[in-house]
Amino acid sequence: MEKLLLMMEREHGTLPDMVLCVGDDRSDEDMFESIAALMNDAPSAEVFACTVGQKPSKAKYYLDDTVEVIKMLQGLASASDPSTAPSLPHFTDIASLHI
Repeated sequence: MEKLLLMMEREHGTLPDMVLCVGDDRSDEDMFESIAALMNDAPSAEVFACTVGQKPSKAKYYLDDTVEVIKMLQGLASASDPSTAPSLPHFTDIASLHI
């Protein structure tokens, strides 16, 4: 995640306005912690860290299950207006990111 954000900043000169992280296990806790620390340097960015299942977590939010994750993503997609969105980076080979 950090490499992806740093690449976006390098190529576009700015970090994104919003970051959504969703995870469901212990390894995702590291992501929640690192993304929060990284985004502290970007005060305009909103970070939404969500764990799947209600349990102790470094994520601020939780969703009950994968059905709620899908509903949230569908809601975000339907609320988006592509004509006002900035262009996103195009990745031809995601493996080249070495994430």
